[in-house]
Amino acid sequence: MKIFRFLLIFSIMLLVGCEESVEEKPVVTVYAKPVIETSSITEISEEDIQLETSSDEIALVNACYDNEIYIIEEKTCSLNIECNDFNSCVEWGNQIVAELEAEYGSLVYEESVATGQEGITLLASYNVDNDGEIIYTEEKVQKEVLEYHSNLWYSFSWLIPEQYREEIDQFEVFESGDTLAYITLHDKYGRFWTLGMNNKDIELASETLVTYLHEYAHFLSLNGSQIDYWVPKEGCNSLFLKDSGCFYEGAYLNAFYKRFWETGGHGKIEDFYVSRYAMYSPEEDFSESFAHFVLTKTPNGRSVREEKLLYFYEFEELVQLRTEILARTATWLVRSTLKPKT
Repeated sequence: MKIFRFLLIFSIMLLVGCEESVEEKPVVTVYAKPVIETSSITEISEEDIQLETSSDEIALVNACYDNEIYIIEEKTCSLNIECNDFNSCVEWGNQIVAELEAEYGSLVYEESVATGQEGITLLASYNVDNDGEIIYTEEKVQKEVLEYHSNLWYSFSWLIPEQYREEIDQFEVFESGDTLAYITLHDKYGRFWTLGMNNKDIELASETLVTYLHEYAHFLSLNGSQIDYWVPKEGCNSLFLKDSGCFYEGAYLNAFYKRFWETGGHGKIEDFYVSRYAMYSPEEDFSESFAHFVLTKTPNGRSVREEKLLYFYEFEELVQLRTEILARTATWLVRSTLKPKT
């Protein structure tokens, strides 16, 4: 039986650059989510209760509640999705968000602070067996360490259905005071990816959710179905971003860039971006916006920031993905030991 534990990584929106490493081809960029400077933390009201995760390990019992289903292949409980078309799934997702917000507070709130320990120290590297839902390595790793690292991976994989993450086949655990997590392409043919997680626990469940979905959105928008890694800038007839490559015409980020980044805009930051880190690049804006698309109710589109969230609703497959992630988020939260922030 797998045991669930949340990842404690100190989070959010410090405007730092992405680290780069270069292989033969393609160029490999590490998309890392940094932590936040103390000065950028905002106060929250007592009414907006946030929740901390417990450091206690919680076993996922092979039994689900009446409103849940058990996914045998993934050994995971998920809500029984009660919708059958685009509109009903949008509304069902909004209902789940509203219920979770009423129970747990904001699902997108983040507040971790940089510790000053810069850089990344790699602790362990694993291969991922997505079919078996396990991680493994030929390195000598103590049993309790392997179990802990397995819990970190399971914390992420619980939220993302297996069929949507099969190309994430490596997992790394690291120490850092200024990086939350990262995802990077490790295959020179542009197919397979590595997810990295900070070794420490997380205090806020909402911060964990945003981090996981942020990194997953990088994979979603930068994988081989979205980018032709072999086309140089001079031969690209579509969008070319220096840290990513030549996007196919129908790529998610291609239209996102043309609509929200190509012409720019003027106004208050909060009217354009869901976070300060989203300002850093189109890739980071896309990933931050995707996390908020999943974890907040459908906006009205009264600002550019809200228009970015509405952009994702133009893709039926992304609404389906949102629905499935929210169904898992509900079971992910209820099986954690959570307590009001004091």
